[in-house]
Amino acid sequence: MVKAGDVVGGYRLLEDFRVVGAGLSEWTFAERDGREFFLKRFLSPTYPDDAAPGSATTKARKRARCAAFEAHHRGMQVALAPVTRYGGNLIATLDFFREGAKYYKVTEKVDLAGLEPSDVARSGFTTQLVLMKTVAHSLKILHDLHIVHSDLKPSNVMIKKTELGYTTKLIDFDSSYIVGSPPPPDEIVGTINYYSPELITYVQGGDAALTTASDIFALGLIYCEYLTGKLPHFDAADHEPGVAVLNGSRLSLPPDAGPSAVSEFVERMMLADPAARPRVDEVHATLMNLRTGGGPTRGRPTRAPAAATMGPVSSLRGKGLRLTGSALRSAPAGPISEDDRVAFSTVPGASDGSAPRKASAARPTPPTIEPEGGAGMVSTLVGRLLTNLDRRRSR
Repeated sequence: MVKAGDVVGGYRLLEDFRVVGAGLSEWTFAERDGREFFLKRFLSPTYPDDAAPGSATTKARKRARCAAFEAHHRGMQVALAPVTRYGGNLIATLDFFREGAKYYKVTEKVDLAGLEPSDVARSGFTTQLVLMKTVAHSLKILHDLHIVHSDLKPSNVMIKKTELGYTTKLIDFDSSYIVGSPPPPDEIVGTINYYSPELITYVQGGDAALTTASDIFALGLIYCEYLTGKLPHFDAADHEPGVAVLNGSRLSLPPDAGPSAVSEFVERMMLADPAARPRVDEVHATLMNLRTGGGPTRGRPTRAPAAATMGPVSSLRGKGLRLTGSALRSAPAGPISEDDRVAFSTVPGASDGSAPRKASAARPTPPTIEPEGGAGMVSTLVGRLLTNLDRRRSR
């Protein structure tokens, strides 16, 4: 049993591990060379050594899964390392390793402002707009590399207080993938309250293409919470916004949610058709062109919600599906697994995309990555990611 005071991978644990979210991982804080870090321990998969129980065939199958798991995490670590140095508030992996049968991930620690979406909704449109801009800026960096975050939700958008007000830090890329290469449906892990309609269809085994537009739907839900303090209204029988959209509803914001241009734009982000949603570069550009000292006024004519046109969606399945408490403010749902709000740290010198920042020290160089397995998968994934990065820089 690993406990506070023990050393794991060169990191001294400051607290005991705590279970996170749906119970697929644990986290704690750790110290190394005088700095504090966030340390996450994955409960699955576990690497079987020669003395582990099970047949040779079973061990080979588990090791193959571990190789794929390592390839995914190391590939994302390599891909995100350069972009976190020159812009955006992405909290990328600093270290990823296996000790014994368990895998560990290290990121820096962030001192949070402690703001929930309901607090943001009461803060006024100036603060809301700054937060919306910074999230869009960070997501744009991902989408420019053709990376889908795949688990956007308020607990993965950390709010930090700065000298200029507030900014956001985008975290948790465990579920991220390259456009066109999503994980199998039974390996999808995330919070169903923020699933897009096409992601729900995909985890149900239906024919659905998953693109960056899936993130845009989730971002629209987050923006709705920032503006109103809750998810958009939908039929309680549908339980989740994505299910309501699949059943024919059109999600909308209340008339007093914010400037009409903003509310209508957020509603476009939550449309059923992925192709009809704005791309992240349009989202970011639109927000950057807004001003808080005038412009569109609050208030719009009330629009009646669309009636459902489809039958109920079958019960949802998928590995690691979980609900967040915010959904209960809009519609009843099943048992809740509360996502822990864990502290991550900022990337020094990163730009939030909304205002100039003071220069700061360069981010420490991430450790050299030596794959323990699945080297071919790592090189293929990294090659595709860095090619996209080169194209982006050459524009």
